[in-house]
Amino acid sequence: MPYLIDGHNLIPRVRGLSLDQLDDETHLVDMLEAYFRRIRKKAVVYFDRGQPGLVPTLKRGFVTAHFIRPPLIADQAIRGQLRKLGGSSKNYTVVSSDNKVIACAQRLGARTLSNSEFADLLAEAGKNRKQQKPGAQVDTDYWLGVFGEDS
Repeated sequence: MPYLIDGHNLIPRVRGLSLDQLDDETHLVDMLEAYFRRIRKKAVVYFDRGQPGLVPTLKRGFVTAHFIRPPLIADQAIRGQLRKLGGSSKNYTVVSSDNKVIACAQRLGARTLSNSEFADLLAEAGKNRKQQKPGAQVDTDYWLGVFGEDS
């Protein structure tokens, strides 16, 4: 199930990120790419205020980022994408706290998550990844021992 994400509305909800950072979008895309690579799903994240002369679309692994240029905003782009998907919208999860985006997604059958709910998923995944790292070393040590290698 692919995800459509309202990026600038998510950033303030993610621990360690702030809209005041110069590279907040890059940090969010990095976090999203790591998360979606682990769960093997694709995501499209939309950011407001794309700048003329800069790349409007960035692809990084499982994540595609669209930088929406004025006069459009990310909310409009997400709603437009949902309408374009039509009945296929039911295969998507939309991450936004914008009422118009949520209403459009639900009307077309898409699953919705608020920015806070999704930020909690990202935080939990980050904790789980940190907890698993020591175990990965134990597994490596085990297999090195099986094959007669010292760790």
